Parts: sequence; C-alpha cells; structure tokens
Amino acid sequence: MCVCDIAASCGHSESAVSHALRLLRANRVVRVRRAGRMAYYRLDDSHVRMLLDLALAHVGHQEEAT
Repeated sequence: MCVCDIAASCGHSESAVSHALRLLRANRVVRVRRAGRMAYYRLDDSHVRMLLDLALAHVGHQEEAT
C-alpha cells in the first residue's frame, strides 16, 4: 500500500504514517518498492505477518477476558 492509502485507512496523517514506516523499514519490518514518485510498502516476509497475527490474536484474548 502507498502512504496515502495507509493514512486513509488508519485515520492518521500522511506525515505520521511516513515517519512510522521509516522506523519500520529501518528495523526490517516492512520493505518499500518505488514506482516513480510513489512508494509502496509491504511486510518484509511471512515471519513478520505471523508475528503480527499472533499479536492481534493476543489482544483479542485480552479483550474477551475483560
């Protein structure tokens, strides 16, 4: 997804999303593909997706307990 699409879907500014993506890219959580002036981001690999899914499942379990 591009920065503008991510910002629209999560309700944050493009500047905030761009900053967060820069940190994620530095820590190899996401990778970037450039097409002209546009930058498209995706998760770095399947292990990152697995960790994200586990974290979301964990949050869901905590919400059910309360």
